[in-house]
Amino acid sequence: MKKHSSLLISGMVIPVLFFILFVSCSKKEHESDKTGYLNLSMGISVEVFDVYNDLKAAEPDEFVVIIYDLTGTEVISFARAADMPDAIELSEGSYYAVAYSDNNLPAAFENPYYYGESEEFVITAGETTSASITCVLSNIMVTVIYAQSVIDDFDSYETEVSNTEGSLVFGMSETRAGYFDQGPLNIEATLTYMSSGTPETITLTGCVASPVAGRHYEIHIEASLADGYGNILLDVDETYDTEVVVISDADPSGWSFGDLLITEIMYNPTALTDAEGEWLEVYNNSDETVNLIDLVIRRGSTNALHSIVSDLILASGEYAVLARTATATDNVDYVYVSSFTLPNTGEDLILNTYGTDGTDGFVVFSVDYGADNFPTDLSGNSLQLSLGITNASEASLGINWCESTQAYNTGDLGTPGAANDICP
Repeated sequence: MKKHSSLLISGMVIPVLFFILFVSCSKKEHESDKTGYLNLSMGISVEVFDVYNDLKAAEPDEFVVIIYDLTGTEVISFARAADMPDAIELSEGSYYAVAYSDNNLPAAFENPYYYGESEEFVITAGETTSASITCVLSNIMVTVIYAQSVIDDFDSYETEVSNTEGSLVFGMSETRAGYFDQGPLNIEATLTYMSSGTPETITLTGCVASPVAGRHYEIHIEASLADGYGNILLDVDETYDTEVVVISDADPSGWSFGDLLITEIMYNPTALTDAEGEWLEVYNNSDETVNLIDLVIRRGSTNALHSIVSDLILASGEYAVLARTATATDNVDYVYVSSFTLPNTGEDLILNTYGTDGTDGFVVFSVDYGADNFPTDLSGNSLQLSLGITNASEASLGINWCESTQAYNTGDLGTPGAANDICP
């Protein structure tokens, strides 16, 4: 993680810096030489703007601050940074800290959410250690711009932008920025005009399949009765590239983000070789029976992929085990090509529809098991999502994953095809 980084949104630099000073005390000052004291002081400079008007500035004193040891166990937390004492006693050891604004909502206007995580730091008696957290915008910023032709030709118009958890309606005079949690964004613009005294409606639809947290997506609604066209254009801040969102009358994929979850990953078996024993587990998180045929499992960094080529029926609440060989476990449901590997160092695993080439379809779920807070260097243990985590955004966070402890038929540890344990 880069220290003192900042985020550019609509041309404004937005640094949110937590300066954290970890101070260990000498034995003369305290009875034990196995503890140190943590002083947290915050230097904050925050200005948040959308493309039209000032937003309320983030209130760093209201940020949640949590300190973890390197196993991911919470050591101490503060609901408000302002409530932290001047000195926090910590045992000698290695830690990291996170800070975030306590306002992460599925969808809301004027609601920038910030999150940051420190690098690892060590508390050692008699020494002073310093570290910092840089909190950056961590939800998705959206604004809607109506072309002059829309304003001139239509009597009323509005655009609904939604994810699986919530939606916002950008009306005719809406100038605020909307903020969304993770996952695909569906766009539906409804334009109404009068024809011989009768109201007529044009509907434009589109989808941002894989929006990136911390970016600003500016949606342009363009339509004209005179020219007979309608279009939705997407402008992404920072790159200024323009992407055309596909227009359709209905969602062609039939899937929603989070309908499926990857719930277990065996990337480093020891009872079998990687080529024989790698597998991953998929859970049907929807309310309906689904068929996984034609879905793609993909590694995001390289776009290595495999498209499921046979029927794979999965009832609601059931698991399917996808493996490199039929002998990886005693209950493999589908064997993919052996060239599709699961790196031991972590990877962004994605389930998506095929699209045009397997890499640009609708993302049903993704998880990067090499990201922060995921257990690392597992050997003979699968990586499992804690039982009970069904929200897709929470299911992608490392703090909700742990190593398996139950043995299966090969002698390695995991629960392929069955419910996982609750992570400690």
